[in-house]
Amino acid sequence: MEADNFLFVGGEFYYDDQWITDLPSFPADGTIFLNGGRACLTVICDYLRDHGISRVLLPAYLCPTIVDTFESCGLSCDYYNILPSFTIDTHDLEIHLREKQAVYFINYFGFSPSPSILNYLSELQRAGKIVIEDNAQAGFLTNVTGDFAFNSMRKFCPFDGGYLKTAHNIEPYLAAYTGRENHRLPLIRQYRSQLRDYLFQDIGDRESLEALFALAESYYARDGVVLGDEQERQQIEHLDWSAIKQVRCQNYTRLLRSIAGIGGLSPIFPALQPENMPLGLPVYVSDGLRDALNDYLGENGIGLTIHWEDLVSDPRLNGNALAVEMTRNILTLAIDQYTSPKQLEFLSQKLADFAAAVSLS
Repeated sequence: MEADNFLFVGGEFYYDDQWITDLPSFPADGTIFLNGGRACLTVICDYLRDHGISRVLLPAYLCPTIVDTFESCGLSCDYYNILPSFTIDTHDLEIHLREKQAVYFINYFGFSPSPSILNYLSELQRAGKIVIEDNAQAGFLTNVTGDFAFNSMRKFCPFDGGYLKTAHNIEPYLAAYTGRENHRLPLIRQYRSQLRDYLFQDIGDRESLEALFALAESYYARDGVVLGDEQERQQIEHLDWSAIKQVRCQNYTRLLRSIAGIGGLSPIFPALQPENMPLGLPVYVSDGLRDALNDYLGENGIGLTIHWEDLVSDPRLNGNALAVEMTRNILTLAIDQYTSPKQLEFLSQKLADFAAAVSLS
């Protein structure tokens, strides 16, 4: 197996000592460490219910598991439009505002909304709305707008955890979750270790890895673990996040430049923001050929991510034609710290080969 010509996607990273640093480097001040993004949302829901808030207004373009979490916590969900540029449709949001309702927004792919949108969200707060900021795809919790802001570190490194930042007192809601056994952690740790052996030493097989990952994921939802694991926290906070951010930004810029002349690919964010640590490089694929392109890349050892293909089959979300259209045409290209320049070159070449073969325009 040529590791430099292989982009494996199983939902997790493998262990890699090259990013470890002796000194803590993660900006965790003023945050509470929990088990992950779902755990952060669970605690937020406890606070909302306890303060008489029974509904949440969500962007119509989102991962269905977010809706699962809110509904399992007893909240009802309403939705507002997200434009194809991933801008909040504030007019549509206004139409869907209700009493006893929190407002939720996502920093998609690590990109913050425009200053005017952030000002609008601040105005909602001044009017008494609780605003929840989903930073799961952005990593860091700096310059937050929301009353609650959280992230999900497993999207950026091979460790479980999420950091929740809020001025509200959530300590009373944590006690109920003490003592819950984390069945996922031993399995996902085994997966992360075996994934490296598979990629670089050709030990094991993909089917067994995927089965192990699926089993770990089933426990993530089932166990309802909220409190974070101290070993995972220590590992996260001793990664060289400055270097990781730099590599991700360099990869984003390099790949953006290399695909600029490829027909049929439209980058959604054509420039990085100053503080970005991007999740990936999302593009729209024209002419309804996204699935064909994704299949072609898979045949060439490149596994990429679609955010979020389950939306199309989810009856709670697939009534929004705009969100469905976005989901059917989007593909997220890999630019993470595990992606080498040679892999980026291989990826861009295969994208160009496909575009030439089908005459993408």
